[in-house]
Amino acid sequence: MKSKIIQERRESFLREVISEALGSLQDDCLNSLEVTRVQCSKGKHNAKVFIESSDITKEEELQINNAFKKARPILQEYILNATAWYNAPQLTLEFDNSLQIQNNLDRIFSQINKSYEDDK
Repeated sequence: MKSKIIQERRESFLREVISEALGSLQDDCLNSLEVTRVQCSKGKHNAKVFIESSDITKEEELQINNAFKKARPILQEYILNATAWYNAPQLTLEFDNSLQIQNNLDRIFSQINKSYEDDK
């Protein structure tokens, strides 16, 4: 239980640091991204950075991926300076579509509710 809390605190802290690091970049493609969550491995060797992708096209995803790969060493250096950890995790970028899924479910439930009310 204690290790799970430590893991969640580490991920939350890393999410804040990565958001700051992305915001400080001069790349317009990266500095406007919203980090929704970070998933760290137990040993802090790898971290998946999830960004909100509801308004991002496939072409923009490719541009963001390329820009992220170029900026990865800068981000890792920023993490080292901000956290004072011995080494920074290897970052990978993931596009989070959970907001789209939630909006679709909300729309479906509202349609069900409306049809149920119409039947009464």
